[in-house]
Amino acid sequence: MTLASDLPVWPPSELKDSIRNKLISQDARDFALSHGLVYRALPSKPNGEPLQDTTIHAPTTIVPTPFPRDLFEKAQSLQPLFNKLYARVAMDANFLRTVMKDSVIKVDDFQRRLFDIWHTVQEEGASQPVHLGLFRSDYLMHADNRNELELRQVEFNTIAASFGGLCTFASNMHRHLLRNHAYSNAAPCLHMDNLPKNEAIDTLVSGLVDAHKYYVSECTNDSRTTAPVILFVVQPKERNAFDQRALEYEIEDKHDINVMRMSLDDLQTKATVHGTNRKLFVQAPLHSTPVEVSVVYFRSGYGPDDYTSNAAWDTRLLLERSHAIKCPNVALQLAGSKKVQQVLSESNILEKYIGSDAHEIRSTFSQLWPLDDSKIGREALAIARSTPEKFVMKPQREGGSHNIYKHDIVPALDAMKKRDEERQARGEDVSVKEHEGYILMSLIDTPKDRGAMMLRAGCGEEAQLMPQTVSELGIYGTILFGTKELEEQRSGGYLLRTKSSESNEGGVAVGFSVIDTPLLV
Repeated sequence: MTLASDLPVWPPSELKDSIRNKLISQDARDFALSHGLVYRALPSKPNGEPLQDTTIHAPTTIVPTPFPRDLFEKAQSLQPLFNKLYARVAMDANFLRTVMKDSVIKVDDFQRRLFDIWHTVQEEGASQPVHLGLFRSDYLMHADNRNELELRQVEFNTIAASFGGLCTFASNMHRHLLRNHAYSNAAPCLHMDNLPKNEAIDTLVSGLVDAHKYYVSECTNDSRTTAPVILFVVQPKERNAFDQRALEYEIEDKHDINVMRMSLDDLQTKATVHGTNRKLFVQAPLHSTPVEVSVVYFRSGYGPDDYTSNAAWDTRLLLERSHAIKCPNVALQLAGSKKVQQVLSESNILEKYIGSDAHEIRSTFSQLWPLDDSKIGREALAIARSTPEKFVMKPQREGGSHNIYKHDIVPALDAMKKRDEERQARGEDVSVKEHEGYILMSLIDTPKDRGAMMLRAGCGEEAQLMPQTVSELGIYGTILFGTKELEEQRSGGYLLRTKSSESNEGGVAVGFSVIDTPLLV
């Protein structure tokens, strides 16, 4: 077991020299811009759209960050178990119905509408029994009372698990800098054996290709004039498009499978379902005839802002009803909710799905509580009010910037209580309170005095020294599942995000973190 005190002082003082910093930063910047480690530039006007013809490099560190080898290897070894767990949860209709129907969907309209789509397809019978999950399990280091470092899961992402492309390029950048003597005489641990090769792109692409090949193989007798395509459902004017493009180009170049990109709004008029087997066809702008879709890969649809109208929700239902393999289907998206994460931490739930391996997964869990009207829920509400500095409240959302931390908890609870009273005064049903749409999680005690050198576009020639940082490790996995015979899974690749210790949130795209690489020690 690694002690927090075993981690080297970081970053090395030799790398803080201004001249050396500028040289390394320039090399890192050029590598990033040359290899697609980029975003679209921010809008030139407030509330404007991202500039479509201008890119900036993604925020990164210029030197990788020490991370305990034993914890990294444990996270990698756990991913196949998590793949199986969430696939089996998504297949358990009774479990999902019990967890969701009398809790979060009563106070969370977004979750309710997802649940309604799932229920509709359950009632009529799914055309496609096979599903694809592209996952990322996120962890922090936790220092216990003996100063020993443990792995603690932050969340499990079942939809739009992003940065597989950019994190691969960032890892390649750090390996390039090492080969180019950027870190010479800085620290003994800075050598290639301690920089793990990142297989995130290969893992995610392989999952999508597995699903595509399965779809084609089950329809071998169908007559087609053109081969089916993989559909990426994306946000309009996406700043992070190049992360997605990395997967697209790999699919096309190495597997000779075409990829189509469209938004939910586009699909409202371009997507149709045909025949008794409900095959999905999409009329793309550059195709003369509609094209059959094998796999629908959602890189949007994980938050309410992606559904701009009822028509967008109708389109999500159409996609869900179709014969295309969904990544994820709505059941798997619901399985990734924070409420399900909390229920899985309760006694004897994990054992139902993965048997004796449950203790391995449970060892990574923080303390989690419901905030419902159960005895434990009422107790959780009381401790959240009395000692808020120890907790975070999490809603049923993905994508960062939604959580409520520490001393913001009590004012947030007071505001929710007031809104419940206003709803009651209007004669609305308040049998389920607004705060029941959240879970409570104990904060993770991360190691102190961990620094990093962060390079952000437009912030000068040198990387900025951040003396107090926190690093979050994500591990990627895929699984194709849905029948008794089929549970084909893969795991591999990682994302390390490093942020200031003063920042509660961790999203790169929303500006809190930078992309990093673990230096295994």
